Amino acid sequence: MISLLPPPSERDDLAPDMQRAAHYIDAHLDDSLTIGEVAAAAGIAGRTLHKHFHDECGTSPMRYVRDCRFTQVRQALLLAGQRDSVTTIAFHWGFCHLGRFSVEYRKRYGETPSETLRRQRG
Repeated sequence: MISLLPPPSERDDLAPDMQRAAHYIDAHLDDSLTIGEVAAAAGIAGRTLHKHFHDECGTSPMRYVRDCRFTQVRQALLLAGQRDSVTTIAFHWGFCHLGRFSVEYRKRYGETPSETLRRQRG
């Protein structure tokens, strides 16, 4: 099971470079992120970043980013307005291949994104 980093208010126990990486990811989650950008923001090499994420989260930095993005999509679908759509929400959070996105979403949450949206709207 993949564990996510603790919320920002509880990250004091993380190494400073992991705190910098997590803050950068949080601030740029809806941007196109690369390992190099996150590593540079953390002030460490890419390999070191991978090692720290594996040790702290049991996953790679980019898998962590993807997990965070799925969490944001889920929240957005649960709070969606009448004009919001699965497509616009998915695109906003960096998911461009809607078929793969939908399959992964269903694996994670046990329903399709459109089912979440429909259920939320009543």
